[in-house]
Amino acid sequence: MRGKLVYPYSDALLEYEFKTDHPLKPDRLKLTHLLSKQLGLLDLVEEIEPTLATREDLELFHAPEFIDAVIDSGTNNNVHPQYGLGTADNPIFPLIHETGARYVGATLDSMRAIMDGNSNTFCISGGLHHAHRNAASGFCIYNDIVIAINMLKKKKNYKVLYFDFDAHHGDGVQNAFYRSKEVLTISVHQTGKTLFPGTGFIYETGAAEGIGYSVNIPLMPGAGTPELIRIFDDVVVPLFESFEPDLLVTQMGVDGHYMDPLAHLTYTSHGYETVVRKLLKMSSDICKLGWLAVGGGGYHPVNVARLWTLFLGLMLGEDIPNRIPDEFKETCTEMGYHDIPEFIRDPEEIVQMYFSREEISLDLERSLRRVKELVFPYHGL
Repeated sequence: MRGKLVYPYSDALLEYEFKTDHPLKPDRLKLTHLLSKQLGLLDLVEEIEPTLATREDLELFHAPEFIDAVIDSGTNNNVHPQYGLGTADNPIFPLIHETGARYVGATLDSMRAIMDGNSNTFCISGGLHHAHRNAASGFCIYNDIVIAINMLKKKKNYKVLYFDFDAHHGDGVQNAFYRSKEVLTISVHQTGKTLFPGTGFIYETGAAEGIGYSVNIPLMPGAGTPELIRIFDDVVVPLFESFEPDLLVTQMGVDGHYMDPLAHLTYTSHGYETVVRKLLKMSSDICKLGWLAVGGGGYHPVNVARLWTLFLGLMLGEDIPNRIPDEFKETCTEMGYHDIPEFIRDPEEIVQMYFSREEISLDLERSLRRVKELVFPYHGL
């Protein structure tokens, strides 16, 4: 890895809060930063203060009238349901534009660091993959991922591989690049038949010159670590090697973990660790620009903190203590969280008990076979 890993963070990011009982809690970021600091990982990164994205930055993807609506919602408390603003998922609040712009700014700062040629990055506040050109969606106001990729491509037409293992389909990013063969999007997620946003089916493979460059592997509820690793080895690895991207961008939402309250997948830390280790090696071997990692979903704040801290340790190549510090657990308790794991990694005896493994395996076999039929020929595979 070139130079220190860049890690944008500021307490100002915690102001992105729809309302106190909304699932997307800023405590996710606060606790992640705290645990990473207590384990000494932040001593090894270049921690930077996120900047605010400009209007020009936002218009790299979003329609001017949508940005105007976001500003109006924050300034005048007006809802704009036609733009997804003022819905149950996306309630409006006074700082909706400023904090959304800061989230985008943090990811753009990450991309600039990579464009300057000195580092990989982990932007825990990023990953708002549901936002569309003219609409907020799924807790996401501005799509930091698309804006950052467009900023890079404005400089030079680099090839980007976007890999998304959030439990929810990365629809906003897929749709932005659906007709492009310069951005290969791969999303592994719970099937849209049973989870928001109701998209991400195998037949969504791209359009025009982008056919074969949109890849989706939907999973049945109950799918977990074996399926995640199998998909990565059977689909992501060969496409990564064939596409030879200049930059890897990953959305690393952890709402697919078995502890998460909003989805129905059963990933464990072992599955995530296996994938992140392989991503680190492949990005180092193949990507001349590096790796931009962003956060994403995850609605058990303590669990998010331990997993994203684990990811940071892996990206840094550091061995970290497995036991979660008592000081961190005390802080979590003071903040009202009581379901606090003892360890960074899940115990080995964690198993999937409530789902039919046979049915899940058969469904995955069908999905993998169909993905290979529809996508692989476009990549010489």
